[in-house]
Amino acid sequence: MYRILLSTLLAVCAASASAADDPTAVVTQALHKLAPNTKIESVAPAPLAGFYAVVADGHPVFVSADGKYLIEGHVYDIDARRNVMDDAMAGVRKQALASIPASKRIVFAPPHPKYHVTVFTDPDCPYCREFHKQIAEYNQLGIAVDYVLFPLSIHPGADKVAQTVWCSKDRNTAFNEALAGKTLAPLTCPNPIAEITSIAGSIGVNGTPGIFADDGTLLGGYVPPAQLAKQLQALAQPQTQPKSAP
Repeated sequence: MYRILLSTLLAVCAASASAADDPTAVVTQALHKLAPNTKIESVAPAPLAGFYAVVADGHPVFVSADGKYLIEGHVYDIDARRNVMDDAMAGVRKQALASIPASKRIVFAPPHPKYHVTVFTDPDCPYCREFHKQIAEYNQLGIAVDYVLFPLSIHPGADKVAQTVWCSKDRNTAFNEALAGKTLAPLTCPNPIAEITSIAGSIGVNGTPGIFADDGTLLGGYVPPAQLAKQLQALAQPQTQPKSAP
């Protein structure tokens, strides 16, 4: 009997140690205390010692290695002058952006682009229109712009305009006209707008324009051409700062 009890105790201890060593188990248990239906999408060492970077339901948070503490919001690396919380979302955003094929984008690109961005755009968004007014300048700076249509619910009728743009024989021309404020004759056809809207929600896009680099970095909303080129050039530089493990 003693041997049976000892064996059972050792097995329970081994199972507990195994669970404690599993970051996903620790994180899942901790987050499910707050929100039982939370979907854990990724768990990785955070650049903050003693924490894991977690993406849950499309939002980044940091959870302590012991499951006791959660950090939500901005966490700044003062020396690097950047929000390291964005790093937790970069991989998820990269995967989501890669899932949108070229056939579901409207592309404005120079012959030999140096850089590439994906822009979630709404034809009725003032800042989207301001961005597109300068599309030639972005292209001249070597930036290829892939637009994906993401009409916002706060702009009544924007979904119909976006659908018309997509269903036009010449989407680029129709996009130019829509962003210039021209009224287009309504068209209907199968389109990727609902799919793009779902993807936008999964990576936290809730406004337009939403500008992303291919690596998942959020570059901002409206960003002037020279500033965007500078940001992309900086991203292209090798990253030398190591990330600390928990």
